[in-house]
Amino acid sequence: MAAPVLMAFLFGILSACSFPLGALSSGAWKPRDRSLAFLLAFGGGALLAALTIDLVSPAVEEGHFPFLAAGCIWGSLVFVGLNHLVNERGGFLRKTSTLLHYIRRQERKRFKHLLSQMQRITVFHDLPQEEAEKLAEAAFKRDYKKGDLVYRQGDPSNHLYVIETGEVELRAPQDDGQELQRLKANDAFGRIGFFTGTPRASVAVATADTHLWVLARPAFEHIVETSPKLAEALQEFLQGNEVATELQEQQGLTPTQVKEWVVMAIHSVQEGRAIPSAVNLEEKKQEFAHALQHIHRVPLFQQLPPHDVEAIAACVFTKRHDKGHTFFHQQEPADRMYIIEQGEVALLDPQNHTRSQVTLHENDAFGGMSFFTGSRHAVTAVATTDTTVWVLRKRDFESLLKESPTLVRAVRSFFQQGEIVNYLQQKQGFDPTKAAHWVRTAVHSMDLDKFIPSAADMTETIKARQGAPFAILLGNVLDGIPGALVVGTSMYHTHVSISLIAGLFLSNYPAALSSSIGMQQQGLSFTRALWMWNAVTLLTGVGAAVGYVFFADASPSLCAFVEGIAVGASLTMLAETMLPEAYFKDSSVVGFSTLLGFLAAVFFKTLQ
Repeated sequence: MAAPVLMAFLFGILSACSFPLGALSSGAWKPRDRSLAFLLAFGGGALLAALTIDLVSPAVEEGHFPFLAAGCIWGSLVFVGLNHLVNERGGFLRKTSTLLHYIRRQERKRFKHLLSQMQRITVFHDLPQEEAEKLAEAAFKRDYKKGDLVYRQGDPSNHLYVIETGEVELRAPQDDGQELQRLKANDAFGRIGFFTGTPRASVAVATADTHLWVLARPAFEHIVETSPKLAEALQEFLQGNEVATELQEQQGLTPTQVKEWVVMAIHSVQEGRAIPSAVNLEEKKQEFAHALQHIHRVPLFQQLPPHDVEAIAACVFTKRHDKGHTFFHQQEPADRMYIIEQGEVALLDPQNHTRSQVTLHENDAFGGMSFFTGSRHAVTAVATTDTTVWVLRKRDFESLLKESPTLVRAVRSFFQQGEIVNYLQQKQGFDPTKAAHWVRTAVHSMDLDKFIPSAADMTETIKARQGAPFAILLGNVLDGIPGALVVGTSMYHTHVSISLIAGLFLSNYPAALSSSIGMQQQGLSFTRALWMWNAVTLLTGVGAAVGYVFFADASPSLCAFVEGIAVGASLTMLAETMLPEAYFKDSSVVGFSTLLGFLAAVFFKTLQ
């Protein structure tokens, strides 16, 4: 009995020794995403072949398919349940694919709650379920720290807001910012300006850390075109007293002007066109489109085709500021980028008096790097003369990214040129690995039609997950458990298959390499990550030995059931972590490399 147990332990160690090899490789080699995708898919294909040839096929040939199938289902369900528990405690950080899955699931959980809050707004009352779901699906989430501005007086009213958690205060722009209204969870604000297209008449400030759901006006207008019930409700709302009162008292329109605009707005809704703004912001689209080709400090705009230039110009608005106006302070969140039309702006570093002042002039952009990365401003910007600027808000820019593949390509190219990495290292205190990781994540997010991640949020998330390394270890142990079961159950037969050990070895190496790189990007030291993988290897060997001891004298049907558990857990791990990770890294190589891995395991079978 001792010899087979020892053999099970040694074969378990042999199959899992590629875990620490992968961790060791991560210390000297940071493979490109395509290389990592190839290795992950290759390992997945090898594991798939090994399981099929060495466990599934013999059980089926011996007539134990029902027991094998029951075990597969049980193993899969157990893995899914344990994986969920581990991910809830931070284990989702072990791989990019598990991170994305966690984020998507969190978004789905909020969806039903958001749907109920959207339906509390008058225009959205009694909408059919299908139309209400379209509104909720079009909304996106935005986080604001205490003291952050949500919008300023005179900003375009392109968004409607619903508070998920936190608190927002509406303030009068005059009277020293006197409080007009304090809003809490489930309250909506910005409604009248959103539906009428008028500039903001107040200032909205987060007075606590706040999570908002945001609905963009273009997305709303697109839904109105295909939603008769919503179009009808919108027309009724536009004719109400609330709209007329707001336009007269806050926007200075006369009753006649209000009536004329309402007629025009209703006609636009009936014809499926965008609602015209009741009060137009000052815009100079043609001038800006021309100036965009000559903007300094943001070269990505200079290579765009005319239709993208026009789209950006349609989102930009101008503002005039007196000498001495502060556009933003150091460490404020960056929610907009500025381009000087006329005047002069100084960039100052109040915390470093030895740093020389930078003075900007006509066509210079500022606030751009923090704008693109979602960082907090590294300097303070002050107008040194009366200055007029063009303003591009981040939410409008992100909407443009969703609509323009050429703009996405331009931003991706700009990110990959190295200037962003230098900014994150020099101005935001990122180390080289973390800065490069942010760039890769941002590029992937754009490829998947997602918002560019915030560099500031990434830093705060890592700090908030100080207990995550242990959860990451548990996650990786969980990924290794199926392998231990496979080795242990294979000892029921007269010998351990070379193809089985090879399949496990080939699948474990890229999994460890990918996870080790991710763990180091989460702040875990190389040495600690290596010790974690050594522990996983040892546990795999122990698990294989223990599995053999418990089931050595089991009946053939029970053996088939236990083998099914190993197969079900392994295939579920393969489908939920390895292949999604490979596809995320580079989808173009996944199919062929999976086939090559499959053939490699079959080749090892021919050597027996």
